[in-house]
Amino acid sequence: MAILQAILPELVLGCAAAFFFGCSLFDVNKNMHRFAVGWAGAALLAAVVAMNGNAELLHGAYKVDSFSRFFALFITGAFLVAIIITLRLEDIDRQVRSDFYFFLTVSTFGLVLVTGATELLTLFIALEISSYPLYIATSYRKGLGFQFEATAKYLVFGVVSTALMIYGISYLYGALGSTFINDIVFALPSHLQDPLTLVGVIFFMAGLLYKLAAFPFHFWAPDVYSGAAAEVVAFAASLPKLAAVALFARIGGVFIDFEVLAPALALLAVLSMTAGNLMALTQTELKRLLAYSAVSHAGYILLGILAASKGGLNSALFYTAVYAVMSLAAFLIAVLMAEDGKNDIPLEDLSGLWQRAPLLAVVFTIALVSLAGLPPTAGFTGKLMLLTAAWKAGWFWTVVFGVLNSLLGLFVYLNIIRITLVADGNTGQKTLSCPPLLQSTAAVLGVCLLVFGVLPNGLLNMVEKALAALLYI
Repeated sequence: MAILQAILPELVLGCAAAFFFGCSLFDVNKNMHRFAVGWAGAALLAAVVAMNGNAELLHGAYKVDSFSRFFALFITGAFLVAIIITLRLEDIDRQVRSDFYFFLTVSTFGLVLVTGATELLTLFIALEISSYPLYIATSYRKGLGFQFEATAKYLVFGVVSTALMIYGISYLYGALGSTFINDIVFALPSHLQDPLTLVGVIFFMAGLLYKLAAFPFHFWAPDVYSGAAAEVVAFAASLPKLAAVALFARIGGVFIDFEVLAPALALLAVLSMTAGNLMALTQTELKRLLAYSAVSHAGYILLGILAASKGGLNSALFYTAVYAVMSLAAFLIAVLMAEDGKNDIPLEDLSGLWQRAPLLAVVFTIALVSLAGLPPTAGFTGKLMLLTAAWKAGWFWTVVFGVLNSLLGLFVYLNIIRITLVADGNTGQKTLSCPPLLQSTAAVLGVCLLVFGVLPNGLLNMVEKALAALLYI
């Protein structure tokens, strides 16, 4: 019974996937959104019930502990919000909505599995379970065909990253004699000068950097964000990031002792921040701008991985949870702005949002202020913690670039805020209607960003409890 309670989120998501698969077989597409919200809510409740669960399955290849349950809680929470955002789903044919929810549910199931995998091949399989449904969901959009280009790039880059990762796993197994993370932790100190081990680590980390959309593995993100339906992008911009950081925390912190790896990650962190912000400055379309914003934030998260021994992992987990909230809040507005089925959402379309939907404008402003890293939002608290940890770890030059990039990011986000709150809308723009469910969700997200910014201790305590389960901490 204790084992069933521990893996309750996985069981609920598996049942939800089976339900939507059955609906797809029998062409049931009525009330799909209500069913999806119900299953997502059940998954979140299951994650709450399983928070204190502990179990080992598959001969230790899958472990339920406070670390995996922390991420299961936030992944299922983000899944619920992402499903709520699909209320209208105007860009996707009604006939395939059961398929659409099936693929999102399977992807979420895979992401939860990723956070509990303690063996590299199990981890690899979980990643593939989470990735391929998302590739398919990206193509589910009516329109001019841009979604197929986005799907092709997403798939090609994903396959390449998969090949790099499995190649790295084979090298690690050849060098260390095991694919279990616990064995790797004990064997690694005596192999830090082994070229075979280093090659395996580099290839494996390259696959992880793709999942995080960090430079130079970010080229898929702008096209996927721009080409896919906004509802799909809301999912892809938040949930996979949580699983990617879980991987970095569980595995990346083990590999950081390599002399070559830490400076390389520091350089990639700075390049991610700089390239993301510079490219975002030139964008005139909201989804592409948010894609480059994701690249820059990946750089800040990498700073936390670098400073793992100085509390950086605490900061990275905190910031990732906060970023998921910021991202979902921003894309909720993007979904509503894209209701006419246009491929792009020009920034000019945001003008007059304050007059058309005051509540959405306020939430959008809070999300942008948090992305910019300004007080009193959670983005400021998380970014300050990351930079402080990097400073304590001795990465002074990365902190300097981090502060400079924060100033650069201000130009990006304050410009959008200016358009949203100050610029006058076109007289021909219609009033932006927003269902009560979306208004309530937006308000909750905005409040969360303020609460986590002013009172971060509750979330930080959860993070510390989660990290206590890692062997090398």
